[in-house]
Amino acid sequence: MVKAKVFLICLLVLLLITSALGAYHLYAMERAIARGIYADLLDDMQDIGYLEPTLADYYLLKMKELGWEVTGDAFAGSWPRTESERARKERQEAITLSVAIQPSKVTQWLHKFVEGDTSFSFTGSRPSEYFDPGW
Repeated sequence: MVKAKVFLICLLVLLLITSALGAYHLYAMERAIARGIYADLLDDMQDIGYLEPTLADYYLLKMKELGWEVTGDAFAGSWPRTESERARKERQEAITLSVAIQPSKVTQWLHKFVEGDTSFSFTGSRPSEYFDPGW
């Protein structure tokens, strides 16, 4: 009977460790994907000088396809957001991108444990690379 109890305890510990490793890998993968989306969007925004609405919609759709919650304005705090406000290199203007991403429930729980927040938040600013053709 003791052997059965030891076997079940060992099996339970093994299952727990395997589940924890799987959850950590899921967290690391989703954070890397979110960081990749942020970096791609920041590069695109730097090239065109503003956050183009079709570009923002494309990345929001990608986030929805990954099963992430996309509610509200995921790009709140980003500037410039319209073509008329476009940042230009010849004026030495900068673009600012802020992204808040709500990952899957397991990742939210782990991120709450690690960082104290349930969403991935990335913010950064770079000089614009857009030159006005009439310049």
